[in-house]
Amino acid sequence: MSKMLPCVILAGGLGTRLRPVLGEGLPKAMASVDGQPFLAWMLRWLEQQRVTDVVLSLGYGCGAITGWLAQQSLGLSVTIIEEDKPLGTGGAIMHALRTCGAPQMIVLNGDTITDIDLGRFADFFEMSGADLAIAATRVPDASRYGTLEFDAASKRLIAFEEKRPVQAAGFINAGVYAVDAARLLGFDLPERFSYEDDFLRRQIGNLDMRVFPEITEFIDIGIPSDYERAQQVVPLMCERSAHDT
Repeated sequence: MSKMLPCVILAGGLGTRLRPVLGEGLPKAMASVDGQPFLAWMLRWLEQQRVTDVVLSLGYGCGAITGWLAQQSLGLSVTIIEEDKPLGTGGAIMHALRTCGAPQMIVLNGDTITDIDLGRFADFFEMSGADLAIAATRVPDASRYGTLEFDAASKRLIAFEEKRPVQAAGFINAGVYAVDAARLLGFDLPERFSYEDDFLRRQIGNLDMRVFPEITEFIDIGIPSDYERAQQVVPLMCERSAHDT
């Protein structure tokens, strides 16, 4: 396995849908899951996967996160990047790439945890020679997400299929990316934009994007029903990850 890539966690969102649960001022990353902040579970999961360098991209509620971090003893290095104003997922990624200077990075959403093997994902990205890689999971009903269409052999992304009213199984974007910094920073992009809608969908013809379709379990705590489910699921996922490493 190649050296583990540094990881960027996008944790600057407003968490509007979870506001009734969180209360004002608390970011999603600090939402309590089985008595601990969700971010604590994410960092533990990354440490279990031998990640050594983490960059936290923060915005809304950053004081709550930095205050909590100051009280922790962590087994990995955490660098904080603060957004002066909301940049969207795309702007936050570009800001992190410019600030950190790493040639390649893995990008994670701060409200999502999966069972991805990050070492295998990094190796897949390196061996493919792609500009970026997207981790995907197959779900029985992809109608609410939209799906990824990709070549079965090369795993090269062909298209982002729009959401459809008919229930059908398909592979969906799980919100984990491996990116080549120089390639992405070469684009002339606005300061604030959506990584998936404003960039990925529009650059399929210009970028070599590969799909890593090996996530079997993921949970996004941004929706109250999934946040409730996370109370049991996230500790179990971290326990399995510890046994697998």
